[in-house]
Amino acid sequence: MSVRALVLAALCGQGAALLQPALLRASRPMAVAPRAATPEMLLGGAGRSVRKAVMNVRRTINIKNCAPGGGSTGDSGSGVGGGGGGDVTPADDGDSKDDVNPFIAVWKNYEALLEEKPLLMKALTSFTGFAIGDILAQIFIQKQDFDWYRLFRLASFGFLVHGTTSHWFYGKLDAAIPGTGAKQVFSKVFIDQVLWNPIFGIMFFSYVACLEWKGIEYVIEKTKNELMTQVTGSWKVWPLAHFFNFKYIPSSQRVLYINTIQIGYNCFLSLISNRDSTTATAK
Repeated sequence: MSVRALVLAALCGQGAALLQPALLRASRPMAVAPRAATPEMLLGGAGRSVRKAVMNVRRTINIKNCAPGGGSTGDSGSGVGGGGGGDVTPADDGDSKDDVNPFIAVWKNYEALLEEKPLLMKALTSFTGFAIGDILAQIFIQKQDFDWYRLFRLASFGFLVHGTTSHWFYGKLDAAIPGTGAKQVFSKVFIDQVLWNPIFGIMFFSYVACLEWKGIEYVIEKTKNELMTQVTGSWKVWPLAHFFNFKYIPSSQRVLYINTIQIGYNCFLSLISNRDSTTATAK
């Protein structure tokens, strides 16, 4: 064997000796990093229950925050109903409350019908006011056997006469004297109490007495005996009530306001219109 072959064999042997440790390390399997212990591993079934509870709480919070108006926002700040970036507009709470409240709903329906059928609605309003006044007078003041025909006389006067004539009179009065200044209000109260008040009394006692079917002489006598009682009684109630009426109440709602005040006054009318003429003359 030549010298060159011996040198080459020696070099290869030295290289193999140097490379053997590295090859042995490379051939070994890599150690797997130990897995971090999770709550489930540490706690077993209890850990899974805790994790479920936490997830449920997170879902509840997310649902509340994503409700309209809740203000929950994501990375872009566009949560539903909040943060200024949502596309959903919160519902109008005022309208929903109006729909739920029965009194507001009734009032809105009344106003709508008052615009559509003012004469009929004012007649029905007066019908209600006179009916309630007579019922209160019979049950709580006189405390006698209930007279249904008497109730019919008072209620029908409210429907056929008071509501319709009040609609006409106050409409004309507001058109002739517009405004709510002191001069206009005083003029309206004066005309109402000095001119319209006795006219109303004549209509009222004539109508009620006619339905008692006692003849024309009875109607005249009844009206003459009770008219001044009604007129002077009106002066104790209506000047102040009408000052507020002509100052603050819209023209379309005057009859409703009058009948609200007049429930008590109608008790008075019911009593004097149904007492004996001899008693009225003696007084």
